[in-house]
Amino acid sequence: LDGDQIELSAEEIIVEVQPAADLAVATEKGITVAVDTVISKDLRLEGLAREFVRRVQDLRKQADFNISDRIEVYYLTSDVLEEAIQVHRDYIMNEVLAVLLEEGVPPEDAYS
Repeated sequence: LDGDQIELSAEEIIVEVQPAADLAVATEKGITVAVDTVISKDLRLEGLAREFVRRVQDLRKQADFNISDRIEVYYLTSDVLEEAIQVHRDYIMNEVLAVLLEEGVPPEDAYS
């Protein structure tokens, strides 16, 4: 072009959105939303803790416990889930109404 100016009309220009590698992008009615899809370690541990709570709640239901019954929870697990349980221990105990949350084999008379 050697310094020459060129005029382009709007019809000659195409603008495309190229999302960053770790973003999910959607556009509707002139609004664009981008969501970071990278799952951090903290988010992963929180997800594991929530899944643990869901499974304990399912077991409570199967055992016909009352909503207000306090329970003892014994578990055997992997290192990753153990970390999630320890990081979110208070949350888990509160959600499942546990008076005890302990890694290990439950006593002989425990519901399983």
